[in-house]
Amino acid sequence: MDHNMHAMAARAPHDLDMGSPTMDMGMPIQTSDASAHHDMDEMTMSMADMIMGFFTSTHTPLYSPAWAPSGAGAYAATCIFLIVLAALLRVLLALRPILERRIWRTPSIHTDMDNDPSLLHDQKIAHPSPSQVLSNVSRDVSTGWAGWRVAPAVARATYEVVVVGVGYLLMLAVMTMNVGYFLSVLGGAWLGTFLLGDLAAHQQPAHC
Repeated sequence: MDHNMHAMAARAPHDLDMGSPTMDMGMPIQTSDASAHHDMDEMTMSMADMIMGFFTSTHTPLYSPAWAPSGAGAYAATCIFLIVLAALLRVLLALRPILERRIWRTPSIHTDMDNDPSLLHDQKIAHPSPSQVLSNVSRDVSTGWAGWRVAPAVARATYEVVVVGVGYLLMLAVMTMNVGYFLSVLGGAWLGTFLLGDLAAHQQPAHC
């Protein structure tokens, strides 16, 4: 009996030593879980910080840190610039169909298309078949492409780049979430449309 008790007493420290690595291995797991939760909390906070709302400030940079109004006067000048830029976009959109009709298009090609008896016959068909629609589209594309010229194509493409560039500049101004910049863009769009009158009714939509 005493021999068995001595054997158990001798094995007890050994069992505790064998169990200690298990206990030690459990601690890094708990630490790793805590670190993961901490990283998730930081990610959630960073995403919450990214959610912005409109704000009022007279020192919001526009397009670059160098363009940061230093006072109320510079901020007002920046807003006036955005108003003029938005009004300019409306003017460019209104002039585009006029330039297309009077300068860029080939008169002979489009006159023939307007007076084509087959086109007049197609207009009388209320519900053309899919084959007729495809035939008409193919004919219009080939006829329009036949009048392609380098000078009008360059002018049209350059004009389109200017329109898109102005539109995206206005979009970047709105994306600052500055209330004054946003209202300036809206005011410029209203002012340009007001000054154009009936010309604004025939303009094509912007790209932004």
